[in-house]
Amino acid sequence: MIAKRYHLNKFQIISHAENTIEDILKQCKQMDEHLFFYKSEQWSVAENLEHLSLTMNKGWLNLFTPKIILKWKFGKPTRPSYSYEELVQLYYQKLEAGYETEKRFIPVLTEEKDAKQRLIARFEQITNKYLDQVRYYWEDDTMDQFQVPNALFGFVTIRELLYFNLFHNTHHYKTIRNRKNEAIEFSTVD
Repeated sequence: MIAKRYHLNKFQIISHAENTIEDILKQCKQMDEHLFFYKSEQWSVAENLEHLSLTMNKGWLNLFTPKIILKWKFGKPTRPSYSYEELVQLYYQKLEAGYETEKRFIPVLTEEKDAKQRLIARFEQITNKYLDQVRYYWEDDTMDQFQVPNALFGFVTIRELLYFNLFHNTHHYKTIRNRKNEAIEFSTVD
């Protein structure tokens, strides 16, 4: 027997996204500036946040594009949307195959006065626009009818775009927590 694909509905997607975004913002706002910008061989918390801003902004631009333009430019999906779990599995397969982040999504930061507050405000503004677009422009029955290009997967349905951003934000939230702990550990004077 083939298992039926389970899809998160619009309200589950929004709720999960809001909770993760709130957790990211809370972590970043409470963090001391030197921990926020602490750099090791991995991206700093600040760089992770900027990376999320870059990817979420691209997602917002896709969601903001009028549906008739999406259909005209990218055509109709040729397959059913992947479930959240299937998309996450595909993500890890792409990483294992050697996928590297496109240059346009690699954060470039300078530590200037008020840089932390500006990065946080930028992420907050972009995620608010993104969530508003999902809330007021997309419905469950249309998420599977439109597709957009994605650097990692090729074409994805709007539902898959939303799933990707859910997973991607959660993945980087965990990374942000780890970077914070690493920064605390290595910045503590013995």
